[in-house]
Amino acid sequence: MDYYVINGTDLHVEEFVLADDHTAVAIDTTSTEAALRIRREPRLARAISRAEATALGPVPGTLPFRHFLPSAPLVLSDAEPLYRMLFAGRPSSMEDLGQAWDLEPSDEPNVVGVARRTGAEWRLRDVGPGVAWAVDLSASPEVAGRLLADIRSTARRAGLIPVTVERFR
Repeated sequence: MDYYVINGTDLHVEEFVLADDHTAVAIDTTSTEAALRIRREPRLARAISRAEATALGPVPGTLPFRHFLPSAPLVLSDAEPLYRMLFAGRPSSMEDLGQAWDLEPSDEPNVVGVARRTGAEWRLRDVGPGVAWAVDLSASPEVAGRLLADIRSTARRAGLIPVTVERFR
């Protein structure tokens, strides 16, 4: 589950609902309106830990609302799938994010850096001049299943708000 404080006071909790292919098909949330709002205005929300959320008050065990996301993989080739995670906001520290992922610099347009792990490679891409970001992960579905949650939580700790996970193949 992801925990946010909106406007410094309101607790918001959400969790991506993933399909078998690891793409986001919905967001379970305490408030659909809040989920959409923090994606339109990311500066209103701050990601917090579960411990911080618990200190603010009771944390819901189940999330009462489900916001469905459009999803349909695009078949581009027979190569490994490409998973694209979209994020709103700006990283609080690009240096910390780069270190967490061990990003190597890239000469590709709009690509901040490239990270590599056994059987996987991902690129951090600026897709909306400083206000929207994408992580493009090339990996088999098995490897992606292990990495996507870690990539998402690391990005959240850096101040980015997850919007969706798509798959191109």
